[in-house]
Amino acid sequence: MRSLKYLLRRSTIDESTKYAYRWLFSRAQQLQRRSQLHLKSKSLFGIFRHLIHQYHRHVPIEYLCGSAMFFNRLFIVNRHVLIPRRDSESLIHHIQQLYKSNKNKQSIIEIGTGSGCLSITLSRLFPHWQIHACDISSSALRIARNNAYLHHCSNIEFHYGDLFNSHFLENNSFDMIISNPPYISKDQLSQCNQGIFHEPSIALFAHPPLKFYSEIIYRAVNGWLKDGGYIVFECSPFNVNQIKELLENQFEQIEICFDTNQLARVISGKKKYLKPYQER
Repeated sequence: MRSLKYLLRRSTIDESTKYAYRWLFSRAQQLQRRSQLHLKSKSLFGIFRHLIHQYHRHVPIEYLCGSAMFFNRLFIVNRHVLIPRRDSESLIHHIQQLYKSNKNKQSIIEIGTGSGCLSITLSRLFPHWQIHACDISSSALRIARNNAYLHHCSNIEFHYGDLFNSHFLENNSFDMIISNPPYISKDQLSQCNQGIFHEPSIALFAHPPLKFYSEIIYRAVNGWLKDGGYIVFECSPFNVNQIKELLENQFEQIEICFDTNQLARVISGKKKYLKPYQER
């Protein structure tokens, strides 16, 4: 630890990098104790150098440390799941507002749960709800289940399946659908930071960009969502108006919410009491 302090004191790196180095050194100590990293050098500083090398290759520090914070809770993460971000907390805040005066038991489904941070946070806030969390990645579901165990969640059922399989969760109906689906298009790749390319592409990129939103809305209108139920999406400032147009025919009370940077981040709507339509 004395050597680390000397390194940080004598180096010309900026404060944010020094902060990252401290986290990585702590992680190196943890890995050395657990003997979980198979490196040629098992020395503490050998592991530390390896982590620094990965960090400067833009591997997100959350992956290197194996965890990320979300809604003041610690979640296990690895390269199979998206890193929970503070922006996504806006979705939780919005759901709290939607249900602040509704104490009834609700049945919820999350499409694309990843680390499980959204479903698990809702489970802790609304322990009387029944929550279903699904993902197409079995590796992501393993992480989500571990996080549910870590946070003592007993009201979540996890499902493996493909949204685009017509038989997936058929004959089920829910009070609310939530999702942070893939929506980054090829045109937006140049605007992404390099760290994002270490995250699972299946959870980030979509072609066309509204592909997942359209399918979820179609499923919601044709049975998945009960009349009067809510659909809640995480979105971006680039697609929020297009999603709003998709919702307008079959949903009312459409709301757009903003994150801490005052950017459109969440959009929701309440399903109208209408007969299902058959054509997409």
